[in-house]
Amino acid sequence: MKALKFLLYFLLGLAAIIGLLGLFAKQDYHIERSIEIDAPKNMVYEQVLLFKNFHEWSPWSKLDPNMKLKFQGVDGEVGASYEWAGNKDVGSGKQTLKTVGPDRLDLELQFQEPFESITPAFFNIKGDSLTTKVTWGFDPHFPFPINIWAMFTDIDKAMGADYERGLGFLKRRCESIAHKKYNGYEISEEEIPEAYYWSIRKVVPIPEIPTFYGESLAKILEATAAEKLTLAGAPTGLFWTYDDPAGETDMAAAIPVEEDTKQPKEYQRYKLGGSKALVISFLGDYAKLMDAHMAMDQYMAVYHLRSVPPVMEAYISDPGSEPDTTKWLTKVIYFVEPAPDSTEIE
Repeated sequence: MKALKFLLYFLLGLAAIIGLLGLFAKQDYHIERSIEIDAPKNMVYEQVLLFKNFHEWSPWSKLDPNMKLKFQGVDGEVGASYEWAGNKDVGSGKQTLKTVGPDRLDLELQFQEPFESITPAFFNIKGDSLTTKVTWGFDPHFPFPINIWAMFTDIDKAMGADYERGLGFLKRRCESIAHKKYNGYEISEEEIPEAYYWSIRKVVPIPEIPTFYGESLAKILEATAAEKLTLAGAPTGLFWTYDDPAGETDMAAAIPVEEDTKQPKEYQRYKLGGSKALVISFLGDYAKLMDAHMAMDQYMAVYHLRSVPPVMEAYISDPGSEPDTTKWLTKVIYFVEPAPDSTEIE
């Protein structure tokens, strides 16, 4: 009988302790993780916004390849939802898009298993055409008695690990898309500074390009030095046409300068830059530059673009001081516009 009384008092005491812990244990948490992604904001935003894309990089998709999914509404619009049901590692529930803004998305998570709860979540997406920072967070609520378990658990570490892993998957996915190679070359979008190009332009037989360029460049350098002009970049080749079957090119040897001054009549002056362009950073002998131009052709075909002449080759390295041709850096630059009968790709 004494043993039963002791057990009863013990259970009552334990219940009292649990009750007190439940009163004072924290119920609301805030968890977030961030990552820097080397990809344009608009691309990253689309990967986060659309549920069909979210499933491709979600950390929970990897835990159950046989997860059952159900999509409702117009993907990417407020009210769209994504339901899942899987094994014990992923549970089941529903995610609904609540608000859509230029830098933030808000969602509502309705968990059914392993326990029922409603949790707000969000994405902050900030960046530009080169890099993007994504912050993924949520605010879980743990009612009694689950809050007691949470009290003795590092919730931020335990639940934040999934968010870290998911952001890592998102980073790899976006960067693999953004840095896809064409003909072996990566193409980027860069802002090209505005400059005035002093040039000598001529239709030149392709085999004579090196001779024409070298002789013309020497004359331009002498002329710009005599005018005491400020150089604004590397020696450049400008190309309006490159007709391989005819064996000739309409081109110019050019030097960019800062000053907008009148040039002698034997020179031409072109105002170029001041906008974004497609760029390939080519390392290697000039004789292989055609490979980079073929890469640009492939890229423009995929994205329905066309070149706005002239095409530019900025010869960053000085062959006179760098004998190793594998280290010669040339910037191959294309200004582009949507091709006829196509829509612009953002």
